Amino acid sequence: MENNNKKKYRVSDIISIAGLLVIIYGFAAATLIVPDKEFSEDENRYLQQKPKFSVEALTNGTFTAQIADYFADQFPMRDVFVGAKAVAEIAIQKQENDDVLLGADGHIIAKEDHPDYTEIDKNLKALKLFDEALGDTDFRVAIAGRSQDTLLPYMPALYPAKEISDTVFNYVGENLGDVAQINLLDPLRARVDAGEYVYYRTDHHWTTLGAYYAYVEIMNAYGMEPYPMEHFTRETVSDAFYGTTWSKAGMKWIGPDSMEFFRWEGDDTMVTEIVDNGTTMDGMYDLSYLEVKDKYSAFIGGNNGRVRIHPADGSPLAKTKRETMVLIKDSFGHSLAPFLAAHFDLEIIDLRYYRTSLFDLVTEIKPERVLVMYNMDSVTNSNSLQMLNLGIR
Repeated sequence: MENNNKKKYRVSDIISIAGLLVIIYGFAAATLIVPDKEFSEDENRYLQQKPKFSVEALTNGTFTAQIADYFADQFPMRDVFVGAKAVAEIAIQKQENDDVLLGADGHIIAKEDHPDYTEIDKNLKALKLFDEALGDTDFRVAIAGRSQDTLLPYMPALYPAKEISDTVFNYVGENLGDVAQINLLDPLRARVDAGEYVYYRTDHHWTTLGAYYAYVEIMNAYGMEPYPMEHFTRETVSDAFYGTTWSKAGMKWIGPDSMEFFRWEGDDTMVTEIVDNGTTMDGMYDLSYLEVKDKYSAFIGGNNGRVRIHPADGSPLAKTKRETMVLIKDSFGHSLAPFLAAHFDLEIIDLRYYRTSLFDLVTEIKPERVLVMYNMDSVTNSNSLQMLNLGIR
């Protein structure tokens, strides 16, 4: 009897080991056989490709780092395992996965901790130097809140979102000195408190409605009359928008957002020139992006270093006197630009991709207004603002 039990245990152990080996070698074989993916539409980013070996890359550590990223990015069924991890994290009541917080009413919100103020100080210094260099040109800074800064009613109860947000916003406001600032945080918080849909649930951007309220604040700051809501025709262009926060979180059970365009009479007579590649687009929306996951790039054609928006020749707007605005923005400016284009000819600059002197460009075109429109994440976690000082003499 004892020998029979031992045989049973032995068979069970062999089956378990064999099953484990099948899984290990199966995934290893799949990694070698399945073609590498170049781009993850789900995560909206390019994936690490197989790195080239060199002695230099091995000795300086880049090869080992890239090979680790390669296996992580190209792991078979990666999306399934990311989702399974998110389910497990929430099941043990962690309220977060991969630095994304699960908030109320289906909101998933990127987690932001206290930032490194060294980088912030460099960015604020760049803004102040640029302001001084522009002299009498109307220069202003508008900083939008991140989802965590704005969606306070939807944050997990014990997470100190307001304390973190208020600390960094107060610091930036106090240390910008004499630079003119436009407050967008408080008005958008008030809209959230009123239950309005001004930030996406699955993405870090504001909705088009949120961009409209930002436009109102900007125009009021300029002493100009913004168009009322009734001036626009609201078109729902997608009810299946899954944003970048959704992709990172792995919380696949969260439903999609809807996306709108706010159309105004004559906006189809505007011309959008993507100076980077010389292409021209009628209107301000690239509808092809509505067919892919990165739907937010439908606004002004997505990320480009320099974009010019102006009325087409023969358009009634071309016969009116319009000021020129240089809009220095991150991606929050994409959905804002069509509102501003109702009033201004726009030179839109994204310092993440624009690598020549912006000061020289402003000196050349002599705009009436220069506006920096960034969200706080770009102020705390990016050095792109430091490109403002390139070419200042």
